[in-house]
Amino acid sequence: MNNKDQEQKKHIEAWINNNCKGTSVAATGIGKTKMGLMAIEYILSKNKYNKALIVVPTENLRDNEWPDEIKKWKLSKYKNRIDIQCIQTVYKWKNYNCSILIVDEVHTTLSSEYRNLYENNTFDNIYCLTATEPENEEYKKYLRLFAPIIEKTNTLEALDLELVSPYKVYNLGVSFTEEEVKEYKRYDILFNKATNKLGGRFVAFENATKWKNSSDKEVAKWANIFYMAMQKRKTICYNATNKVRLIKQIVNKFPDRKGLVFSQSINFAESLQNVLGNECITFHSKMKFKDKKKALKEFGDNRTKIRLVSSVKALNTGLNVPECSLGICAAGSSKALDNIQRRGRVLRVIEGKQALYINLYVRGTQEVKWVRTRTKNDYNCEWIDTMDEILV
Repeated sequence: MNNKDQEQKKHIEAWINNNCKGTSVAATGIGKTKMGLMAIEYILSKNKYNKALIVVPTENLRDNEWPDEIKKWKLSKYKNRIDIQCIQTVYKWKNYNCSILIVDEVHTTLSSEYRNLYENNTFDNIYCLTATEPENEEYKKYLRLFAPIIEKTNTLEALDLELVSPYKVYNLGVSFTEEEVKEYKRYDILFNKATNKLGGRFVAFENATKWKNSSDKEVAKWANIFYMAMQKRKTICYNATNKVRLIKQIVNKFPDRKGLVFSQSINFAESLQNVLGNECITFHSKMKFKDKKKALKEFGDNRTKIRLVSSVKALNTGLNVPECSLGICAAGSSKALDNIQRRGRVLRVIEGKQALYINLYVRGTQEVKWVRTRTKNDYNCEWIDTMDEILV
């Protein structure tokens, strides 16, 4: 039994020993989908009337990744007893029951709205999967009520077990254009003024949330200015012009690597694709289903020229292209979870591969703090000033 089989078995045994209810926290590369299918087979093999529901956050997971894994692991004999649905659909269901619920990326299902899945339906057994436990303390508490964490395997452990590729993370800064500097400063000044009006930086966010619909017009004005200025600063950072130029230089430096570029807006993703040319395709939530499927097929097919995908969040999870070894985060949040998921897309193990993941940020802006926060636990992360310092 190899390392991956042993690790998967450890998770499943922990789940069975907890009366078939629990959550596995496992880094990309451990084989969470296989673990989910092992749990399904364990339950469905007990009774020919048992049925399974798999809940996923994206259409790609629903229509491609999970069905492909069902075929791969020769579980097609159960296909008429397995239903795969997106959380956006099933949270509306009521009075549904099945023998086992598998929740992929469970952290995406814990909002007050999506909790209806667990509160309005019944499941004899529950197995939840995620790359990292929720950061939100209230979400953690809620998850413990129905599927407590029963086993963990983090990225470092996966690296030691040779279940993910060796990798290097770089944080690389860019500068604003002169026009962007002026625009950012204007909204930064407005943001700081609103912060002071709302009681200072330690309470401004909380007060803005409470007071944005206040009957006191002056208070409501500054609460809404706070949110507007905050969003404007983010948008200017996310879409910084010089990021496109730098991304072009990076992908040209590594012409033999398949890569993913993550951004926060469709406009940026599409403008980047135009600059990168016919080596790159765009992937985002507003695309038609057939276009999404075509894009992923072309990217995964080594016979095409496509080696880059410009993506907006939609591929944070569920893409399985082991040859992909270059990840560029053009823009992201401060959440470690998003960082782990995006980075995980390039860590799929393949012999001889060393993965490279690069976070871009605008110097002297709030984006520095976001990158520092989300990468603080990356064991192999280096802050650099120029692209020439990227060594692999």
